[in-house]
Amino acid sequence: MSGFFQPVVAVEANSVVAQTYKKNIGADVLVQKVQAITSGDLLKKAKENGYSSIQAVVGGPPCKPFTFSNKGNTSWVKIKEENEDFDHPDWLRYWEIIEGLEPKPKAVIVENVMGVKKYDEVFAKFIDRIGKYYSTTFRKLHANRFGVPQNRTRIFIAGVKDYNGDPEKILPFNPETFKKVTVKDAIRDLPELSNAPPSSNPIEYLKGRPSEYQKLMRQNSDLVYDHTTHIVHPVMAEKFACIPQGYNLRKAWIEGKIPEALMMACYSIGVRQKKFSENTLKNMHSNIYRRLKWEDSSVTITHVRKAVLIHPLQNRLISVREAARIQSFPDTYRFSGSISQQYQQIADAVPPLLAKAIALHLGRLLLENQMIGR
Repeated sequence: MSGFFQPVVAVEANSVVAQTYKKNIGADVLVQKVQAITSGDLLKKAKENGYSSIQAVVGGPPCKPFTFSNKGNTSWVKIKEENEDFDHPDWLRYWEIIEGLEPKPKAVIVENVMGVKKYDEVFAKFIDRIGKYYSTTFRKLHANRFGVPQNRTRIFIAGVKDYNGDPEKILPFNPETFKKVTVKDAIRDLPELSNAPPSSNPIEYLKGRPSEYQKLMRQNSDLVYDHTTHIVHPVMAEKFACIPQGYNLRKAWIEGKIPEALMMACYSIGVRQKKFSENTLKNMHSNIYRRLKWEDSSVTITHVRKAVLIHPLQNRLISVREAARIQSFPDTYRFSGSISQQYQQIADAVPPLLAKAIALHLGRLLLENQMIGR
């Protein structure tokens, strides 16, 4: 999207995600865990595609151990308790691949959740390793400052080799003035859906003048694809109807928006019976069962079904395409796998408009410093 970089080879352990990447980006994908990949594997694939070297390495080591919501055995705190001298294998392997590439890439970028910053044994150690060969910086970037209709913050680490300028300039700064893109701006032109079994058939956009953001997302697309949603139980959909925009289920209950009989109503999913109680609500995370606000940016897009992200105006979960729009994926981008797998791919992604902004900034810096040619 930036015009500066051409993806050559990717590494992805999940075959469904790899299929999505291959279908949309076109680069070769090594469908393996990163621990099984060597620098030589990447160089070999690059040379097969006509490139003599790899000039940039971009990636996001898994963030699950560092998310603030993870309190279980897969959290970094629990992992460290059981492995005192444990060096996070994914971050270590990411570094080893960079170190093994010859010639060294001109640029390195890493993305992760903000929670990783509090663990020096991973975060600070990684920066120290990068600093062996690269001028390095890190920064928290706000996606909504770069035209993404979503309040999403992530930390980025970046390094540039043989750079004599100010390292702080390696990554873009968050613009102080920006035009906020709302959920309405993002998805208003997408047809209404019912809380019913989904259809995979493409459908037409709603008639009317699209917003500037909608025009940007449509590009050359004539039909809406992947506008499908995960069906929820009718009892749950009734609860949705009582949740105002910007509220979550817990807040709606505390403020008396939901009748007690409806709130405590149970329903069956297969052989399991789901029932809410005071204790359920007391322990409920504030980031689930949330209805988006029509006239504001979205909350951070996570797995829509697991987080139960509700459409601002309709009593259903947001669709795959709506989640993709809020992440700034163009409508031409198609997702492989089940609805749940598609939701997960969108949630795990760096918003493309933010990625583009970083690539533009970095590409211009490399060009100005005569590190790349046009």
